[in-house]
Amino acid sequence: MSVRKNLDLFQKLIRCSHELYLWSYTPDMTLLHTSCPDTDRSGDYIFMDDLIDHILEYSKTGRYPLVLSTFLNLMWVAAFERENEKLKSIQILGPMFSGENSQQKIKEMLDKRQWSVQSKINVLKGLEKIPIIPSNLLGQYTFMLHYCVTGEKISNKDLQYMTFPSKKERHEETSIDKISDEHLGVWASEQDFLNMIRSGNRDYRTALDRSSLLSSGIKATATDSLELAKYNMIVLLTLVSRAAIDGGLSPAVSYNLCDYYSQRTIDSGSTSETSLLANTMLEDYVSRIQEVHGNMAISKTVQSCCDYVTTHIGERFTIDFLAARAGYTEYYFSRKFKQEMGLSISEYIKQEKVKKAALLLSTTTMSIQDISNELAFSSRSYFSDVFQKRMGESPGEYRKKHLKI
Repeated sequence: MSVRKNLDLFQKLIRCSHELYLWSYTPDMTLLHTSCPDTDRSGDYIFMDDLIDHILEYSKTGRYPLVLSTFLNLMWVAAFERENEKLKSIQILGPMFSGENSQQKIKEMLDKRQWSVQSKINVLKGLEKIPIIPSNLLGQYTFMLHYCVTGEKISNKDLQYMTFPSKKERHEETSIDKISDEHLGVWASEQDFLNMIRSGNRDYRTALDRSSLLSSGIKATATDSLELAKYNMIVLLTLVSRAAIDGGLSPAVSYNLCDYYSQRTIDSGSTSETSLLANTMLEDYVSRIQEVHGNMAISKTVQSCCDYVTTHIGERFTIDFLAARAGYTEYYFSRKFKQEMGLSISEYIKQEKVKKAALLLSTTTMSIQDISNELAFSSRSYFSDVFQKRMGESPGEYRKKHLKI
């Protein structure tokens, strides 16, 4: 199949899920063909202005696809067709965003450009139609484009990246190579803290406080204190989740918790809420690590079942399903589970659901009905009965005492 036919098929497949366009250029960047119905909207004013010279320079020697991003955080991918080592065409996929972009921030960036008001309005209208592509999917599209053009399979390590900051950013002096005493001692104190997390030591707070005295967190420019607090929380969460795995916590459980607390961090509305969330997160991880250390005699089969219940706590599953998953009959697995855990599978499931419910009641404003639905209880009244029996108080009473927001 010819390169043109490959690209036509590729374009059709891509557009089944995303409205992305292909642009075919000569070696001197003269447009040959595009699938974009409006070249003025998506072409010159965003693309040519910033990228053309850099693509031409890279095309002289570059073999692998080039991923480019502009001042608006727009992403493009360029692949290079060669014949007998001579450049034959340049194929470009885009534009796309690699993440959510604030309209206000985009407007502020546009204001720095010496464009007419109408041009800026046209740009904003065009940006609204540009798809957001997750970074992993962007990589896959890049591999596919390169394969269509060259017939060669590549991996992430082969991708080349190029970004284009503003002139002001290009001329600002970088301080990355300047060595100061600002971070001295941080590594050692961080390791003390993470070692305590790995061992489930509840004295971790002392080590964390010691580290905080040496550093206030990452040195990054943020729009406000809340944004910076979120940055630091995500860094802390990442370190703790990995240390927890080192400490014996199942990777599936640790990653699941990391996803949960990451979303809670993103949704938090104040620095105090973020701080409280950090405390809840640390206690949650340390408690789970202690539980793992206390259950070292548990077989891998039963531990796998416990991990599955934890990571699928919002789903409904039966005992025979869990037994079949473990490769045993329901009778044998039920006996084995109770012998090792000291309670039946159904009681363990209720226990874990109540734990998650208590966490949601104390750290979120989700309604009791929503929490009941989230944890797959058959009704709110049944949820309340189970919670009351295990916690000694109703969900509403528990929330009044423990809500931290």
